[in-house]
Amino acid sequence: MNFRDLEYVLAVAKFGQFSQAAAFCNVSQPALSNQIKKLELELGGALFLRLSGEVRLTAFGQRISGIAKRILEDAQKIKDTATEFRDPEAIPFKIGMTPTLAPFLTGYFSKLFQDVFPQMKVVMIEDLPGNMLRMVENHDLDTALVARTNHDDALDFTPIWTEPLFLAMRLDHPLSTLSSIAAEDVPIHDFIRLPHSFGYELETRLPSPDSSNRIAKRFDLTALRFETVCRHVCHSDDCTIVSALAAEQFKRDGWPLVFINFDGPGNLRSLGAATRPNCPRKPLLSKIHDYIVASPPQGITPVSSA
Repeated sequence: MNFRDLEYVLAVAKFGQFSQAAAFCNVSQPALSNQIKKLELELGGALFLRLSGEVRLTAFGQRISGIAKRILEDAQKIKDTATEFRDPEAIPFKIGMTPTLAPFLTGYFSKLFQDVFPQMKVVMIEDLPGNMLRMVENHDLDTALVARTNHDDALDFTPIWTEPLFLAMRLDHPLSTLSSIAAEDVPIHDFIRLPHSFGYELETRLPSPDSSNRIAKRFDLTALRFETVCRHVCHSDDCTIVSALAAEQFKRDGWPLVFINFDGPGNLRSLGAATRPNCPRKPLLSKIHDYIVASPPQGITPVSSA
């Protein structure tokens, strides 16, 4: 028995199928199935009920999987402790960012890490908040930049900055002369709302995605990437929501957009770093936070104390 065998057991228990578990563990299905059979022979009992189209833990398997989970968690704690006591900059730092953040922060973070950790390799991942938070829990990411409203309470959240939300539209749009707008007054037929949350409380008051709202429109654009939607808005009657960080970048790049303030509460989001409790790399986050406070990205207000 070894750690890899226990990882196989937990993967099959998680997915309920050998094929998905094998893909998750990056091995062939026969190799994973054979290894679990060997483990069952070694332990003297069946870990799984092999049903038609489904695999379930036996009562024995449930007990074993619980122990396996604790063993692997403790093994990870050993690795984390080793990380804490050796040079933390010798290990790549893995950071996740959402699609509404990553395009506007890669340059900034490249400079940040070059200035603060010049010898450390950095791995940047772009994904949706829920996926990244699971990656943090599974030790696939050291931290993920997410809004507090998207945060998972199982992880620690360190506030880094706040930033407002704007309604973006082309320069000569009929609403472009407004100084501000209420969320409830956003034109329902011209509003493109992405399926994932930006992390602002006022999003609950914005028009909900509904194809019937835009029945006169030729294209359904809600599945497009954020930057693509914004590029479409530049030459259409449509509008969308944009964070201050993105708005400032669009201004610097000369995009023909205007950004309207939102009235009322909920137009600010708290963005921060989600990490595992007792993560040994938190000292690095403190240095990152200090850098952001001293030299923040345009459009945001840094939180003065981590």
